Amino acid sequence: MHESRSGGKGWLRFLLIWALFLLILGAVGCWTLYRYLGVYEVTRPDPTMDAFLQETDTEALISLAEENLSFHLTEFEDPLALYRSYIAAIDTSRALNYRQDASSSAEELVYTVRSGPNLLCTVILKPDGDSPGFGRHHWVVSEVRSAQITEILPSVTVQIDSVAGQEILLNQKPVTERYLSGEPQAIPDLTKFEASLDAAPARLRYEIGPLYGDVLVSDAFGNSIVPEDDAGDGFVRYHTFVGLKSLSIRAPEDMEITINDVPLTSQDVTSSSYGVLEGLDLYTQNAACRTNYYHIDGLYLTPVVVAHDADGSEVTPIAAAENSFTFFHKGEAETEELMKPTAERFFNAYMDYSAHAFDMTRFITLLNSILPQSSLYQYVYNSQEAMYWASGTATEYHDLRYENFHKINDYCFVCTVIYSADMTATNWYEQYSYKLENAYELSFVSEGGRWLAGGMNVITAA
Repeated sequence: MHESRSGGKGWLRFLLIWALFLLILGAVGCWTLYRYLGVYEVTRPDPTMDAFLQETDTEALISLAEENLSFHLTEFEDPLALYRSYIAAIDTSRALNYRQDASSSAEELVYTVRSGPNLLCTVILKPDGDSPGFGRHHWVVSEVRSAQITEILPSVTVQIDSVAGQEILLNQKPVTERYLSGEPQAIPDLTKFEASLDAAPARLRYEIGPLYGDVLVSDAFGNSIVPEDDAGDGFVRYHTFVGLKSLSIRAPEDMEITINDVPLTSQDVTSSSYGVLEGLDLYTQNAACRTNYYHIDGLYLTPVVVAHDADGSEVTPIAAAENSFTFFHKGEAETEELMKPTAERFFNAYMDYSAHAFDMTRFITLLNSILPQSSLYQYVYNSQEAMYWASGTATEYHDLRYENFHKINDYCFVCTVIYSADMTATNWYEQYSYKLENAYELSFVSEGGRWLAGGMNVITAA
């Protein structure tokens, strides 16, 4: 009996100690939980985000995002312009909301911010100061980045088929060889003017993407290139050599013309005529004064056109465009000195007559300076009726040049007149102004001791 009472007292003591231990453990646990909940509450990032969005309106948020663009584009697009274009296309008047992104970590919390359903930007939170315990942190907004809009915008890849040596622009920036796809492909049907080039044209293919905004493909002259029909495969295709280049040249038959250092020959002549010397055989006699016309098709590249006069000197074109050149003899200084007054007298009479409604005195003055049996005389003579209805046109010259005086022989010479002027025309119901840049080819012949105009043709680069 004595041993039984002793064993019961020991068990009771054990229970009392265990209960006391559990009580202490529970108290410690409650205190720890209480402290953790307090730390948790003050270290939650949501209040930081809420306060930030309450203090920052949508416009200010977008401005902050514009300063930190987080997506990357090719060199042919402007990230800021793309982001602004995206913002302009969505509704930014909705209430702001946010969601933590999966890319968050213990050192950096990432939140995407939306206006309604529309993605605006990303807000980054980082720890602020020492940890209050339990491995948690106070948070502060460290930066605002633009939304990763390239993940939600549609994109295309541009595929451009071109030729070596041809400059191609994408959104006004040159497309370089770094975007080449595959090896250059030889072109079998090159003309003689390009087949001999050291860097002969070869077909190239460029691939550029992804592109998210507007796409403008153009050549070196700024001419837009239209894409092919959309195949629906994410590629936008351009062919810059479809519709090969043509070249037109007008030059005296005794002038040497080269295209890419390859001389033009008689076999390349499309047609020829006497031009302003037409019908003046009596005065030109046996002089070589025909004008040749050349038309070259099938060029892939913009050609280098050079002309040399009979004395070997290089000649500058009177009129030149991307695909058209007009050459004329350089002329001789002694011919210009003797014959310039003749050209000025005729052209002044012509412009004086043209700038007024029909006036008999001006009409007779102009006719007296023209060879009676010429087509130019008939043209002016038949203009009487048209000039009765014409309005006076005031002309202010900014540039008027008499150039390229070339002596055919003692009885004939040719020259050019080039001018730029502001024209103001008036009729019975309106007045209007326009600019005029023009050039004429003139021929003059000696008749009865007087120099008369025998022909007049307009020179254009088209």
